[in-house]
Amino acid sequence: MNGKKWLSMTAAGAIVAALGAVAGVAQAQTPAAAAAASQECLRTRAEVRNECIAFRKTHEWSEQAGDWVLKSTGKPAAKVPEGVTPRAKIRAERDAFLRANKWNEQTGTWEPLGAKTREVSKLSRADVQKETAAFMKTHYWDEALEAYVLKGK
Repeated sequence: MNGKKWLSMTAAGAIVAALGAVAGVAQAQTPAAAAAASQECLRTRAEVRNECIAFRKTHEWSEQAGDWVLKSTGKPAAKVPEGVTPRAKIRAERDAFLRANKWNEQTGTWEPLGAKTREVSKLSRADVQKETAAFMKTHYWDEALEAYVLKGK
């Protein structure tokens, strides 16, 4: 599979997942969570899917900008949908964590750097991807807290 098609499929999956998280009930939810979610979100899966398809017709993923941009102008998407945390905020939290912690391969844990912080922008792209992947194995995004939480807590 060529890189561009894989990127397109990955981006489409990311958008569908993001919109699905906002859209309503997922199969893995408990009955109580499903009931609460159905009262909060009045959109159906079909409506969310149609919204995603319409979005993909007008936007594309830009590696340079690291964000979705309009196909016609190349400008960033107008606004973040209601209830979705902006990418800039998520990136800032990730970068703050990466500045203050380092992944230890031997122990398989994150270790605080103490008073010494590092500049994430000076890391290579491969290093950031590696540490981000390690971070995502140990943390998850908690919608209620709007913060990353250590898995298992």
